[in-house]
Amino acid sequence: MNLKNLMIGVVAVALSAAAALPAAAAITYTYVGSWAVADGPLWSGDPAPASLSGQQTAALLFGGVASDYAISTIDSDVNNINFSAFLDGYGDTTYLMTPASQSFVGIAGASYADGPGNYSAYVFDHACGIHYCSDGGGENARNYAFLVSGAVPEPATWGLMLLGFGSLGMALRTSRRRQMVAA
Repeated sequence: MNLKNLMIGVVAVALSAAAALPAAAAITYTYVGSWAVADGPLWSGDPAPASLSGQQTAALLFGGVASDYAISTIDSDVNNINFSAFLDGYGDTTYLMTPASQSFVGIAGASYADGPGNYSAYVFDHACGIHYCSDGGGENARNYAFLVSGAVPEPATWGLMLLGFGSLGMALRTSRRRQMVAA
């Protein structure tokens, strides 16, 4: 059997096996709710609130873990998800006007009141400035949470790909050995 026929056979087997497996689920986003940054606890409270990313805040408010969520600063339409979040900072309002990445938190594991460099998507600070007010927050600092589902490929899909690549590698190695012996 020559190398070309061997390759065609391996590819045909891999394609037929892949067709028999169920397709991996497509990623879907479901809107679950929103919050204003100022809806969070008072920054100087006791205990001081945690520094939370947009995704961590969604997990706190709606359940689950941070990676379950995509965050947007635009609106509740799944077509407008920008994977960004508004945050307030200790002595810094930069991310109230220009959103940061949905996973950005500044100093990880710190409480908000630990000082500069800490940011949170859920803290009551800088209230009634130009960004939002203390009466529940304003639209300029509102984050929208979307539950992410179907993002992880099925284990059978990964197993089939690894088996196919391994088989192809072994077939190529065997073919090369035969060519070397024949020469």
